[in-house]
Amino acid sequence: GASSGGGGGGGRKSRSSSSRSAASPTAATARPTASPTAAAVPRPSPRSHDSGIRSTLGSTSSTPTNDPQITPGPSSVFGGKIASRNRLVSILNGQAKIDKMAEAEDYRLKAKQAMTRGIFSKPDPISAANFYKRAADAYKACGENRLERLHRIASGDLQMGQDAYATAAAEYTRAAELAEISDESLARKRQECHKLHSDAATAWTNMGEKGRSAESTVKAAFGLIMGQEVTAAIDKKALARIEESIETFVPDPLNRKRNYRREGISAYDDPNANPNDQSAQRNALELAKQNIVTDSFANETLFQIGAELIRRRHYESALYALGAGTASLEAEGFATISLSRAYVSETILTLAMGDTVAASQDFQRVHLQRTSYLSSRECALGEDLIRACDAMDLDALDEARSRTGPHRAALANLEPALRGLVMEIRVSGRAKKEKKSVDVVSKKPAKTAVAVAPAAVAVASPKKFPPTSPKAELSSEEIRKETAASFEEMDDIMNEMGLGDDDEEDDDDEIDLT
Repeated sequence: GASSGGGGGGGRKSRSSSSRSAASPTAATARPTASPTAAAVPRPSPRSHDSGIRSTLGSTSSTPTNDPQITPGPSSVFGGKIASRNRLVSILNGQAKIDKMAEAEDYRLKAKQAMTRGIFSKPDPISAANFYKRAADAYKACGENRLERLHRIASGDLQMGQDAYATAAAEYTRAAELAEISDESLARKRQECHKLHSDAATAWTNMGEKGRSAESTVKAAFGLIMGQEVTAAIDKKALARIEESIETFVPDPLNRKRNYRREGISAYDDPNANPNDQSAQRNALELAKQNIVTDSFANETLFQIGAELIRRRHYESALYALGAGTASLEAEGFATISLSRAYVSETILTLAMGDTVAASQDFQRVHLQRTSYLSSRECALGEDLIRACDAMDLDALDEARSRTGPHRAALANLEPALRGLVMEIRVSGRAKKEKKSVDVVSKKPAKTAVAVAPAAVAVASPKKFPPTSPKAELSSEEIRKETAASFEEMDDIMNEMGLGDDDEEDDDDEIDLT
């Protein structure tokens, strides 16, 4: 096991991640070198000596992976049906599995020998990486998740050391997919998935594949929220990683919605530069144009990120992701229908945030400047939604977003998360949140009962105030004096305002009526 550990790290520096807790595939499972069944494979009964094959998913985990309320692994979120189909493999059993395990053990020993330094030989990382890969393929046929994962990691480490970045990235990605469906604890699965996808992103970056590197970075970020409830808020650390992954697609200087970023700062912002220095801003913009990802379907990943953030009520970060997707389509220069859907998605999300003014300004200054958008169904939908919210007309808003109304075709082409968000738009204020739980509602009568009890006590024992003495009656002389004083005070006020009787009488005498 020790020499095999040298094989795993011969072409690369040691790793600090828990996924590298064993530098070699055999550090965590000690097995005799001569026994092909030492990997905890039970010896079958004489009845099962015939070779057999059974089709099953590559996961033996007891954790439910098809629960719609739980966030699946990143390969399922961004792979869809393709990722699910790839996990359907044929698992050997019986004597066929024993023979395949012996073959995998033989490949492991050959890899160990290839990394052994002798008098007339030196370590051969390329051969060792190939032997580790063959051993991993053999363990895959046997359904050994952990052993396959460890051998994939060892092969990827050696390939990285020999600058075989594409092969290393493929091995790391496969190991990350295995980590998602492993029997490890949820915290360890998140850590391994994040680390392995990050290593794959590094390999793609070294190869110059910006698009694939950005996709691996997104998967690494979403690996941190794997197993979390779909509607639960994302913690700040994971949200910062997700927003960083968005910037790997579209740098912030090219994203009109960069101000909606919640966590972290842009990699293109120089903290030592003068904010008013135009040359620094131009340099950052030129660098951003060189690093923007305009590969095919790159915008789909960004829109998927936005949909996931909308489900978790992170509207600002979701708008940041949609802005990046829109910038990618604009930089590509060929998209028309996809760009129209991106524009109306921005409008819907801005209205859901309660900012009708910003939605109207973007619609007039940006969206309407695109000729292809003027005649689209999405443009009519966005215009009617903005007009209804601006006029605070609830009837017009309900008509615009009705599933049987004039915009049903435009609504049907939106993401499901956005279609649900349209129904939550209000004529004033932010989109309404989900209804409160039953527990919260059930607590209200208890509070009312507590409030009524003191009132009952107050009625039963009212507070006694001291009796007031009756007001003494005034004599006729005192009443006359008070009345005269009141009239004098009124006369003084009238004179100060210039409304005295003497002045008016004098003015009347001076008028000649003849």
